[in-house]
Amino acid sequence: MNTRMDNTKDKRKALFFVGSPKGKTSSSRSIGGYLMRKLAEAGLEAEEMTVAAALQSTENQHRMHKAVDAADLVIIAFPLYYDQLPAPLVQTLELIAERRKGTLVASPSAGPLVQKLAVIVQCGFPESLQNQPALDIMRQFATEAGFEWAGALALGMGGAVGGRSLERAGGVVRNVVKALDLAAASLAAGDGIPGEATALMAKPLMPRWLYVLAANWGFRREIKKHGARGRVHDRPYA
Repeated sequence: MNTRMDNTKDKRKALFFVGSPKGKTSSSRSIGGYLMRKLAEAGLEAEEMTVAAALQSTENQHRMHKAVDAADLVIIAFPLYYDQLPAPLVQTLELIAERRKGTLVASPSAGPLVQKLAVIVQCGFPESLQNQPALDIMRQFATEAGFEWAGALALGMGGAVGGRSLERAGGVVRNVVKALDLAAASLAAGDGIPGEATALMAKPLMPRWLYVLAANWGFRREIKKHGARGRVHDRPYA
């Protein structure tokens, strides 16, 4: 079991970054927040931070760097935006990586300092495999910023969560909850996210046809709400 050894504190610390521009109302926060509650129940000291808040000022960036430095485990949850990470998250990761380049990775008095990074990514596509390029980017970030990769959870059909608390989302997220429970137990023990949790998270939340039907209904509702029915088929760049 790899843990950050520090005799000056009793509790290991977990830092959660909400990587969605929607912040506290996002599905990323709903999913990652559930995991953090489970880690807190297991005895870790949990802290939450949104990337939007971290970027607001120099003071907030300083606070972010201090929180990252103090964390044994960093968890980042975010949505897939056009097959990529959201821009504010990219900027945050660049700041963290740049600061950590060339810094000490060991403390003479406390021994080796191992900080783990775990990732949760969700997308609106029916297939969870659409998240793979973003996961590859996050794994590369872990390498360049000096984190030990602790694994990832990738979810398709993320729109079904809709920013709701998982405890209130019903049976549609039962595999998501099971995956997060398994991940929390393993991360709390100082290990990585197990393959069983990754496989559970990747399972479709519902039949593909049903998800597409619900998504199309949602699009039509938004079109009507914004009075854009007559412009649905516009092709301004054609």
